[in-house]
Amino acid sequence: MRRNMEFIIEKEGKMKNVWLKLWVISTCVLTIACSKDIDVPYSEGDRIYFEYLYQDPNYAAKRLIVRDSLTVSMGLLPDETKSFEVKIPVLILGNPLSTDKHYRVEVVEKGTVVKGVTTAKVNEDYMPLQETYTFHANTWSDTLRLVLLRSHLSPSFTLKQQKSVILRLVTTDELKPGIREGHEVKISMNNYVAQPKWWNVYALGYYHPQKYKILLMFNTEEFYSTVDILNDASRYVNALKAYLKDNVVIDGETGKRVGFDNLIDMDGK
Repeated sequence: MRRNMEFIIEKEGKMKNVWLKLWVISTCVLTIACSKDIDVPYSEGDRIYFEYLYQDPNYAAKRLIVRDSLTVSMGLLPDETKSFEVKIPVLILGNPLSTDKHYRVEVVEKGTVVKGVTTAKVNEDYMPLQETYTFHANTWSDTLRLVLLRSHLSPSFTLKQQKSVILRLVTTDELKPGIREGHEVKISMNNYVAQPKWWNVYALGYYHPQKYKILLMFNTEEFYSTVDILNDASRYVNALKAYLKDNVVIDGETGKRVGFDNLIDMDGK
């Protein structure tokens, strides 16, 4: 039972197992699969492409699947954190380079390989791209870094605002785009605390972002040491109920008090 009800949170450099499955930031939710048909010969020069590998959530064992899009949810970041760096894998087609070479990336209004359009704005939702990036020698993969900004994204769970930016590899004298399906990558971003897929599996009542954040507060050595291995789910549920009973937690959008079973009018109506 414990294995089925655990989440993994990285804290102080160690991975801690608790009872729900949670990927805090950068836990990115990935969409739109792409294939890997090679349509260019290696003899046409050095080529690179985007490839984001993601653990298939339908398999307990390691099973990586390819995605050409990813979603970054920044709602669980501390309020004082204003930006988040996304690391996008870039792979070499063929053998590793013998010397460092440079490539370019551009933002496009509409994808030709990936689906969707760019709705995010430079200097508002993401930092400007560099003129060129370096793909280092003697490696099969490198990393493109994009800094996302969250101050112009609504934290409203009701509104569920999301913006996207589509990046495309650009041909240079040193490096060209390789596999067509890897020419582009789409990054979507939001700033609200989305409902985890596992929420309704357990007796946690209706979903509210504040309830989710309270659950995360229980991720301590002291609390974890008191959890009954055979009854850990009810221990967390009872702790959540007790916290909401003893503490006034206000829903920022409605002004109502967050209860375990529903939102409560502060005037008692």
